[in-house]
Amino acid sequence: MKHVLSAITLGAGLCLASVASHAAPIFTFSQTGFSGGGSLTGSFSGSDLDNDGQLSSFQGEIIGYSMSFSGDTLISDFSHTFSDLAGLVYDLGSGFLGDGSGGDTEGVASNWLGVTGFDYASGLGPVLGFGGRVIDTATGATSATQNLVVVAQVPEPASLALLSLGLAGLAVIRRKSA
Repeated sequence: MKHVLSAITLGAGLCLASVASHAAPIFTFSQTGFSGGGSLTGSFSGSDLDNDGQLSSFQGEIIGYSMSFSGDTLISDFSHTFSDLAGLVYDLGSGFLGDGSGGDTEGVASNWLGVTGFDYASGLGPVLGFGGRVIDTATGATSATQNLVVVAQVPEPASLALLSLGLAGLAVIRRKSA
C-alpha cells in the first residue's frame, strides 16, 4: 500500500509541475543612469508563439507588463501597467532590451506619446537609438539615459518542483532499500 501511495503522490506532483511549466515565462527588467538620477524597474511575461526568437506585443505574445520609475530631480515617480503598454519587442536570451541584436524594432514603450501622465520609451524601435527616456507630458520635463534595459528571466517554479520531487523519490527508494 505504501508503494501505491508513493507512486500516486509522485505522479500527481509530476502532473502539477508539468502544468506549471507551461505558464508564460516572467522577465524582470531595470534601467539606470537617468539624467535626473532616477531608475526604472519592471516585469513582463509572454511566450514566443511564432518561434521566431522574439517576444512581441505586436504578435500578441506579451500577456503581462508593469514598470515603475523611482522619480528623480526632473520627473516624479510613476508606474505603468499592461493597459499602458504601447509596444514591447525582446530578443530572447539577449539579456538586454533595445540593443538591436535581433533587429531594429526591439524596444519598449508605454503610454507612448500619451496625452496625460508619463511617457516611457527605450530601444531602437521607439526612440531610434540606444538608451531611453521618460517624459512628464504635463510639463515636458525629460529625463534620459544611454544605458540599455537589462533583462533577466525569473526561474520557473516548475523546475524547482520537479527537482524536489525527484530528490524525494530517491530518498523513498533509498529508505526502502536500506
